Amino acid sequence: MTAVADGAEPRPMMGSGAEFDLIRKLLARANSDGRTGARDGSSVVEWGGVRLGAGDDAAVVEGGRLVVSSDLTVEDVHFRRSWVTFAEVGERAVTAAASDLAAMAASPVAVLISLAVAPDEAEAVLSELGDGIGAALGRLGAPLVGGDLSASPGPVFIDVTVLGASEEPVKRSGAHAGDELWVTGVLGGSAGAVRVWRAGDEPTPGLRESFVRPTARIGEALWLADQVRVRAMIDLSDGLVGDVGHLAAASGVRVVIDPRLVPVHPELADGDGLPLAMSGGEDYEICFAAPPGVTGPRTDEFRERFGIDLTRVGHLEEGSGVEIAGANDARDGGPGGFDHFSLRKGSR
Repeated sequence: MTAVADGAEPRPMMGSGAEFDLIRKLLARANSDGRTGARDGSSVVEWGGVRLGAGDDAAVVEGGRLVVSSDLTVEDVHFRRSWVTFAEVGERAVTAAASDLAAMAASPVAVLISLAVAPDEAEAVLSELGDGIGAALGRLGAPLVGGDLSASPGPVFIDVTVLGASEEPVKRSGAHAGDELWVTGVLGGSAGAVRVWRAGDEPTPGLRESFVRPTARIGEALWLADQVRVRAMIDLSDGLVGDVGHLAAASGVRVVIDPRLVPVHPELADGDGLPLAMSGGEDYEICFAAPPGVTGPRTDEFRERFGIDLTRVGHLEEGSGVEIAGANDARDGGPGGFDHFSLRKGSR
């Protein structure tokens, strides 16, 4: 069903049953701004590139250059209940996935979410998650069009798939020797909050906000791709050092980071700030390579438009891997970033 005639009663897109009742309630909360074709929120009508929303066997979106990515959020790996609410978890999970669209300068089209939750708490957890998911979707301007729901003995498991569109996606592989390396915003706040929580304390409001409410820099990335000849781009989900290692490998260059230039979150302690900014992860800022002399003259305009800074943190040169200026070491791109499988136990 792609449209409903004026005055017509919309046909239900899903049958009866407890599982489908939960799905309907989640869709209604997530797609709550009225752009739906059914009163249960199940079918999206003419929302951007979406032609058929949730309720059939699959959603239908327009063709063209689709950009697709998925991201997992797992309880006791990415969050703990003692740290955050499930509304915050839902908002953060969607934002983290959407950050991959920002990294390729793609505009959001639609979102799919698969969830696993214990049956005895499904109603309460999905209600909270739906509020947070809806808040994130509202900022993205994209609907929830499908996914899956399963019972689980625990932990809560959230898989978010994002679909975006871009005529010319920005890849990691276009950087040249001689390019400058830039980042948006400040770094280390999210990891700083986790460090405080794991020590049994409560982070400052600014650090907590960095963890629970990051921003997918989609508008910023689209502007940068249009205005400053971005050659390669990546979002900072696993830490500056680790993530630029991927950019270096894809582009066949060496990345040189000057730690004196790295923008550290202002609420981090002096001794901890730089290491967390370099390797902490989950900041979801954008890091990009651009020709020399192009980005610098546009930093004031960027700040006025988006309310955050652009900071040059290094450059690219012939070679491979990542070098920290003044540290007398070069890295192959792996060490320094977050790696799920390098941890024996504990939460991110």
